[in-house]
Amino acid sequence: MHTGRWLLALLLAALAPLADAQLTLPKQLSAAPKAATSATEASGETLDPRAQAEALLAEARQQQQQQRLNEREAADDGRPASQRQRLLDRLVLLYGERVKLLDELATLKNLPPETPNQRILMTELAGPPPYSALRVDALRDEFDTLSEHLKSLGAAGRALEEQQAVLIEARKRAGKAVRLAEDRLAKAAGREQIDKDRESRELASLGQRQADADLTAATLGRDLIQMKLEKLRPLREKMQRLLSRVLPEQQLSKEDFEQQQATLRVKQARVSAEINQVVAENSKLATERERLAKLLAGADPNGPIAHRMQVLDVQSETGRLTLMTLTWLDGLIQTASNAWEQRFVGFSSDDPATRQAVLSALQRTSDELVSRQDLFREMQEGARTAVIQQALRLENTSLSSSERSQESAILKALEKRVQDYQRLEVAGRQLHRQINRWLQDFGFSGEAADADNWKLGALQVTNALKRVWDFEMFAVEDSTFVDGKTVTVAYGVTVGKSIGAIALYIVGYWLFSLLSARLQRLMVSRFRVDEQLASVIRRWSMIALASVLVIFILNLARIPLTVFAFMGGALAIGIGFGTQTIIKNVISGIIILFERKIRVGDIVGIEGMTGYVTQVDLRASTVRGFDGLEALVPNSTLLENQVINWTYSNPTVRREISVGVAYGAPVREASEIICGSANDHGLVLDDPAPEVFFEDFGDNALQLVLVFWVALGPNVSARKVCSDLRYAIEKRLGTAGISIAFPQRDVHLDVSEPLPVRVTREPHPGADPGGPPELHPAATRPG
Repeated sequence: MHTGRWLLALLLAALAPLADAQLTLPKQLSAAPKAATSATEASGETLDPRAQAEALLAEARQQQQQQRLNEREAADDGRPASQRQRLLDRLVLLYGERVKLLDELATLKNLPPETPNQRILMTELAGPPPYSALRVDALRDEFDTLSEHLKSLGAAGRALEEQQAVLIEARKRAGKAVRLAEDRLAKAAGREQIDKDRESRELASLGQRQADADLTAATLGRDLIQMKLEKLRPLREKMQRLLSRVLPEQQLSKEDFEQQQATLRVKQARVSAEINQVVAENSKLATERERLAKLLAGADPNGPIAHRMQVLDVQSETGRLTLMTLTWLDGLIQTASNAWEQRFVGFSSDDPATRQAVLSALQRTSDELVSRQDLFREMQEGARTAVIQQALRLENTSLSSSERSQESAILKALEKRVQDYQRLEVAGRQLHRQINRWLQDFGFSGEAADADNWKLGALQVTNALKRVWDFEMFAVEDSTFVDGKTVTVAYGVTVGKSIGAIALYIVGYWLFSLLSARLQRLMVSRFRVDEQLASVIRRWSMIALASVLVIFILNLARIPLTVFAFMGGALAIGIGFGTQTIIKNVISGIIILFERKIRVGDIVGIEGMTGYVTQVDLRASTVRGFDGLEALVPNSTLLENQVINWTYSNPTVRREISVGVAYGAPVREASEIICGSANDHGLVLDDPAPEVFFEDFGDNALQLVLVFWVALGPNVSARKVCSDLRYAIEKRLGTAGISIAFPQRDVHLDVSEPLPVRVTREPHPGADPGGPPELHPAATRPG
């Protein structure tokens, strides 16, 4: 119940600033609960709510005074008031609030919902156009204030609804407590018990009256808020309709613009005067602190001088922060002045490009204000936290009077910071709201036709892209000597220059690649240049043309070569270490291309792989193995390791096939058959002619070796030629009845003497090593 009373008081205090102009009577007031001990109820008179509230208040005050007289002795002794006294005090307060609410309703019953200022503005703008932009802005401010007021009223009404439900339950509990107290009194026996129960019943009755008073006050407050909403919502809709009609017809005349600029200059002059005053006060504080610092050298570090210096430090810091906020406030006023200039230009010009420039300028100002609002709020929140902490220190009852005075001075300085931050935050928020209104006016006011709006949007996009295109990433200075003097010229490198240079380089490189490919085909087809040599010439031509193209484009875009000077020094060293492997392979590729030790089409063997060289690039070469797999071999590997080039100077290679014939076969005839098979094969070279050599007397055969030469090429495989020759040799030797030997072994067993038998001692597995040996026969060969 106590919480409900204070909640109602806080809500009424929050609504007080606007209650004098926009309060209305509810349609009906809820009947106030009747107190059981009220004199008016006993007489049976019917009173209006105002008279009933006064009667209840008078009765409660009388009981309060009587109770105070009865408890005078307790008050003189400093003892706390009784529960009855506290309940009576609360009743007097609640009945007083009820009378105040009813008086306020009666006073404001016949007042119109709008304020005089709102009425004047709506009357002025009800006439024919054009309308002054300043007066339209004033109506907008009134509309925003009314909207915020309605929002606050809605929140207060919802809070009172919730509180009303709580108070209804509290009243039920209070009524139950009264009934229980009456039952106990009816059953009481003995005078002492009867007096005790009668006192309990009176306290319960006072509690019930307090619950009734709380509920009545909450009900009056809720009805009051509801009636305000019913009166102010139509007014808001009326103002909104008026604004939608006058906004497209507003104009900012030169006189209004100069009047607004004069107002801003007056504000700026006041802020400048405040800055001068704060500077003077800070100088005084600094002088006093220097004087106290000299006195503190031989004084008590915890004495009055030290305490005064602590206060001076906080006040000096507050002065510095105040000076900072005033400087920012002066900047906001200047920003507002510039924004008004942009608005005047926007109203005065019909050129879409000019209006688009105005929109861009206002939008940038709005974005800057948004970025500052977060900073202002953070500063304000920090200052509020410091104030709360300092207020908690003041609640310490052990502080002396001097310490309390010191802490109070510090609290006052901290509160000054909060006020300064609030002032700055409110000024920035108001300016941001104004600029957003102007942006809506120029972009969505309907002043331009649809085609103009389309053009305006296109111009906005174009200008935004132009700003990005002209954005300067960095500037480079280029120095030259003219007549013995150094002339320095600064060049700016913009996004547009960079993109244009890259695009021009891509187009030029593409054209050069087409020309170089055409040149390579001409050299091969018409001038009979080797294909690999033509490829090398094409590659080096592309490198040279690309370098010339880079220099030409940089000069054309007025980007000096000194722009790449930043790559010198440590960065160049880092890039060098990071790309040393790439550079090594590129240099190796250049050497390979010039020396032509390894060419496309060569058969090479490297690191256990043999295959054709299909491509030689600057960084790596491609080798396709006979199994179809391709390996990318770094060019440095081709130079640093041993490489077998089967077709370096001569594509012919010598191959050998070993054939073993059985002992007793005609060796000469077999040799002629084998040599004839080689001569009849079309891929075996006649020069040098194939030859057959009697290699050796083998263990199992007579070894003959066929030696022949084959010219390797893309369509010639030495492995296949060897396979064909083996097929032919096997067939011809078989036809001639000559057998190809296979491994044989002769085993000779000498049985001229009987086999000797002897007994050996061998430990049986698992037997005891220390036991007697086991005997068994074993047959052995002599020797």
